[in-house]
Amino acid sequence: MRHGNVPERVDLLVIGAGLSGLTCARRAHEEGLDVLVLDAADAVGGRIRTDVIDGFRLDRGFQVLLTAYDELHTQVDLDSLDLKPFTPGSTIWNGRSLETLGDPFRVPSSALASARARVGSLDDKLRVARLRRRLLASPAEAAFEGPERSTLQELRSEGFSDAFIDQFFRPFLGGVFLERELETSSSLFRYYFRCFAAGDAAVPAEGMQRLPEAMAEPLQGRILLDTSARTISDGQVTLDDGSTIAAGQIVLAVDANAAAKLGGCAAPAFKPTITSYYAAPSAPVAEALLVLDGEGSGPVNHVGVMSNVSSAYAPAGQHLIAVSGVGEAAEDAATFPNQAKAQLTRWFGPEVERWDHIKTYQIRHALPQHPAGFAEHRPPRRATNGAWLAGDYTDFGAIQGALRSGRTIAESLIQNATEIPDER
Repeated sequence: MRHGNVPERVDLLVIGAGLSGLTCARRAHEEGLDVLVLDAADAVGGRIRTDVIDGFRLDRGFQVLLTAYDELHTQVDLDSLDLKPFTPGSTIWNGRSLETLGDPFRVPSSALASARARVGSLDDKLRVARLRRRLLASPAEAAFEGPERSTLQELRSEGFSDAFIDQFFRPFLGGVFLERELETSSSLFRYYFRCFAAGDAAVPAEGMQRLPEAMAEPLQGRILLDTSARTISDGQVTLDDGSTIAAGQIVLAVDANAAAKLGGCAAPAFKPTITSYYAAPSAPVAEALLVLDGEGSGPVNHVGVMSNVSSAYAPAGQHLIAVSGVGEAAEDAATFPNQAKAQLTRWFGPEVERWDHIKTYQIRHALPQHPAGFAEHRPPRRATNGAWLAGDYTDFGAIQGALRSGRTIAESLIQNATEIPDER
């Protein structure tokens, strides 16, 4: 990646080397445009970064790839990521015991244990199967064509019991939506539910940062790191050191708050999350299953033993445990690690006292809020200073949204269109 002289002019200047910025730059570069990407950080990835501490790989916040995202298959060589999947299903703390709900469609051997699990009724589990079958019978984008209401209203309209919603859907979707109240749009519920049914939830073997690193490889020599933009005006970007770059087109692919400062547009409301990582001599569960808080006692929403998913996440003889909270639990980084251990001692027993806290990541702006009808209130695709806006907040808060946002901006610029096409 180039750290030398800054060019005086390029065809396309992308500010931000996260997923949307890299996607936009790659697509434009493929068409022969002279492209330059700037980022204030010391590595590509934006919010998707992985730190290595004492041999442990710590993603900055709990994140997974859903292999059913269609943008991944057209933009990324998934084989190069060496993806490691979670086991379909989850283990749920119901206030008395840990119960496992498997996915009998993908793991047939889990069917009997799942039917007997003391989480929800048999009717609830049959309703899951019917909903799964119905959503898989239609294309993924059809999920956005149904009724717009809250996810909680959607689940109740499907006939799920309040007990099953509380014990399963609140913690499971809490990890996806980063809120347990289930106020997120029902269209996103249908989309995500279909994605989990159609593919794996996985991580690259060496951490989530491998995704942006792989995407940046075709842009070698066209990315400037440790480089901040100060202002944008009249097709020109002024950097913090006072130098300027002129560009035929400028794309702001930074986070929404930075885009608001550079582009003069309003930033949407965001949801926070928090993840504490622990080193442990033994794993609290044997499989690569997420463990969910079906009791609602907090502050922990879900637990993932990352070393069960990929052995590269921890040094030999050790396990890496990711413990995450959402909503109010994500507001207090000072108390979360110890409160989380106290809660998990009830789940897993006294072995939790042997866990050593490695680091806690508090992400205040993790996902944009997407209540019912959010699609009608998306930010404009162009800032007041003429720069194009790319990022998951302009589409929907997910890797899929970030990739699609960057691609559609690039293709519109390539075609010299006057408006950004709406592909939702």
